[in-house]
Amino acid sequence: MSRQEATEQYSRALKAGQKNYKDCVLHGRYPYPQVLDEILLDDSLVAGRVDMGVLEIPTEQITGTKTAGRRSAFAANFMPLLDADSEFAAKWMELCAAHLGDEGIRDPIRCYEYLGRFYVQEGNKRVSVMKFFGVVSIPGEVIRIIPKRTEEKENKIYYEFMDFYQLAKINYIWFTDLGSFAKLHEAVGKKPGEMWTDEDRLRFSAAYTRFNAEYQAKGGSKLKITPGDAFLSFITLYGYDAIDEKTASELKELITKSW
Repeated sequence: MSRQEATEQYSRALKAGQKNYKDCVLHGRYPYPQVLDEILLDDSLVAGRVDMGVLEIPTEQITGTKTAGRRSAFAANFMPLLDADSEFAAKWMELCAAHLGDEGIRDPIRCYEYLGRFYVQEGNKRVSVMKFFGVVSIPGEVIRIIPKRTEEKENKIYYEFMDFYQLAKINYIWFTDLGSFAKLHEAVGKKPGEMWTDEDRLRFSAAYTRFNAEYQAKGGSKLKITPGDAFLSFITLYGYDAIDEKTASELKELITKSW
């Protein structure tokens, strides 16, 4: 990649960051990535920490940074905000060239997971580049911060997720209703407590990816539900096998009917 090409890519990313920043300010939303240290001001909210090793992290669930150090360099969507002649921009462009090169970006980031969201400790610029190019997931060394149990709905859903994760080892689907993870486990043909196999995970990933592509094309991001909510409703209505059996046009038609 030439210097000019890298500069053009950074210019596009910078414009995306500036637009996101202005939209957030206009609508009264926080314009930078969230900072985990400011969410967890003390350990009273924490029940424990677990080293999860290296996982594939869904980029859309990377929403913040561990500390406030680099916060102002990024808009809330992790697009850059610093000028193209800055040292930050130069390093961003190097990562951009690496991503588009033969080897790609291989080094895992380091981050913390809390309530299903990921906060980057090391690798913010790598995340920015990956998000800019629409990469679905990025490898990362993850420390899970387990919240203390409360009666809040989000907390209860997260504990259900942890039970589901022990069985399925899937971290890229989320729900807004209690009981949904157990319903999904049953809907894909699993008995209570039954572990998922590698084949189960591959099949589920393919089915969910197919569904989500058509769902987003239909305008799913405008709805006040998660893609997981929509996916569970769909397979509850038509059956899990329906996604495997349908062509792209047939799947699109069924999604339109169930809208």
